[in-house]
Amino acid sequence: MICPKRTSELLDLHLAPFKDKDPAWEIGVSRIAGRGVVATRSLKRGEIIFRDSPLLIGLAAHEEDALNACSVCLKMLPDTRFMCRQGCGLPVCSLCAKKKQHKGDCDLFKSWGPNEPDVANSVIIRLLCVARAINLSKEQRDLIYCLQANLDNNHRTEVRNAAKCFKNFPTDKKLIEIMNRTVAVLRTNGFDKTTDRTNDNQEFNYRALYPLFGVVNHDCIPNAYYTFEEKTNNMIVRAAVDIPEGFEVTTTYTKLFTGNIARHLFLKMKKGFTCKCPRCSDPTEKGAFISGLYCRDTNCTGLVVPEISGLPHPNWNCLECKQKSTHAQMMKSQDFASGAINAKANSNSLRTLVQYLNEKSDSFIPNSNYVVVDAKMSVLQRLQQGREDCSEELANNTRLRYSRDITQVMDKLGLGDSLLRTHLEEQLRREEERRAKRLADEAEKQRKLAELQAKAAEADQLLAVLEKEQADQAAASAGTADPGTAPAPPPAAAELA
Repeated sequence: MICPKRTSELLDLHLAPFKDKDPAWEIGVSRIAGRGVVATRSLKRGEIIFRDSPLLIGLAAHEEDALNACSVCLKMLPDTRFMCRQGCGLPVCSLCAKKKQHKGDCDLFKSWGPNEPDVANSVIIRLLCVARAINLSKEQRDLIYCLQANLDNNHRTEVRNAAKCFKNFPTDKKLIEIMNRTVAVLRTNGFDKTTDRTNDNQEFNYRALYPLFGVVNHDCIPNAYYTFEEKTNNMIVRAAVDIPEGFEVTTTYTKLFTGNIARHLFLKMKKGFTCKCPRCSDPTEKGAFISGLYCRDTNCTGLVVPEISGLPHPNWNCLECKQKSTHAQMMKSQDFASGAINAKANSNSLRTLVQYLNEKSDSFIPNSNYVVVDAKMSVLQRLQQGREDCSEELANNTRLRYSRDITQVMDKLGLGDSLLRTHLEEQLRREEERRAKRLADEAEKQRKLAELQAKAAEADQLLAVLEKEQADQAAASAGTADPGTAPAPPPAAAELA
């Protein structure tokens, strides 16, 4: 294990621009893996633990990516005429073409002689992040060597393939070793887009190495989360929960809503280790049942979960009837459910997918299963863009219901603050406010209607009284006059005299 003290010294040099005189962290011995980042004081939920800047950063440049982005500022460029005119084989904007950063990159790649300098090549563009390690200072390169690197049989492949794209690719063993080591460190600790990394943190679309964050170990229920500053690409790591002094700061390398088997496989293949955190040691995943499937016995209503065996294809046990099933048997159920839900998701009808999730899917797969959770996440993302073919009432009710469902899963797992939770809680707040307003408006309408009805009833009552009085008066007038007797004539004047 590399000395934590030396790592701390090199990290202090790297982080000097932040001028943090009282850091809330230190490099210490880890219970998870070798060394890690440990809190030096009690941290409150939401408090910033540290900031980190990229030691290396570049375009991810996967084959499916658009390659018309500047290799320096990383901003998208017009579809044509975006390649450097000096023949280095890199895309660059007119402003960055004059900067010192591009001059160093350009001189290096020109000296290697790209085979087709005017054609955007994803292999060359992707290599830039690695090749930049050659021009780092000695202390910066030492910092790379201080970080964990899984030196498997594939870590040399990228540089070997890139060599075919240049006429004069270097053969110096020292340079090749620097690049191979950098590839291994990036694969182990770096970012290479975050699509497959996690759904609990801010998305990041570049290839980069953040040295301090690279020392933070993994936990399937992390106590920290990160965001990025848009202009600088600096990382900000915050406490997801209260972290006591002396406790290790952890992040997650995987998506949160995948089951034990999928997470174990990803971590073993991509990161080279087996996680033994409390969640991974619990077949029920803290009662969240992310992997749970229905028992194959039609007379049993229990859930089946995979055994904790460390094997890629474990047996499964029913928690109710204790029946065992093979991995292949349970994967048939899982694949059927995935296929059925994905078919609805690809039907171009959001309303159909929502109705299927609400009315049909729980007949063959539990609502806690990660396939259903992912589908609900997808629905919420689509509703952010618009209602599509959903009515306003259905869209509002779905946002409220699915946000609650996913938040409840997070609560069962014991997950703290994150961008995802903030987003879901904001959706809940908005929908609950909208519903409260709708109920208040409806109550106001009912109140006004009741008022009108009361006034109408009062008016009817008054009218009835008036009609009765008129009828009584008419009857009284009719009773005082005898229709058979003529009125007496007035007395004669003589009689009066």
